[in-house]
Amino acid sequence: MKIGGKKPGVGTDNYVKKAGVPAGAGKPGSAGKSASRGDNVDISSKAQELRRANGLLDTVPDVRGEMVVRLKTDIERGDYSVDAGKVAEKMIERALRNALYAKK
Repeated sequence: MKIGGKKPGVGTDNYVKKAGVPAGAGKPGSAGKSASRGDNVDISSKAQELRRANGLLDTVPDVRGEMVVRLKTDIERGDYSVDAGKVAEKMIERALRNALYAKK
């Protein structure tokens, strides 16, 4: 596809110069030259905390095997019971919380 009668890639150095990139930065063999300036990245303390928390969460298993086994055996024996009052309280609490967050 021709645009303006020029071959693709011709004249692109002008755009690189205008963007403030050194003239040789985009050319082959110049990778080491632009890398010598070095880039700095500052990570906020909040981001560092989130990274640590995420790492801790990765160590926690998705399924707690011992709890699953205990619940299965309780259900099979008929020892498992549900407190309907607690379930209702949690349902109402969650519905109220969701309603409050939806208004924000």
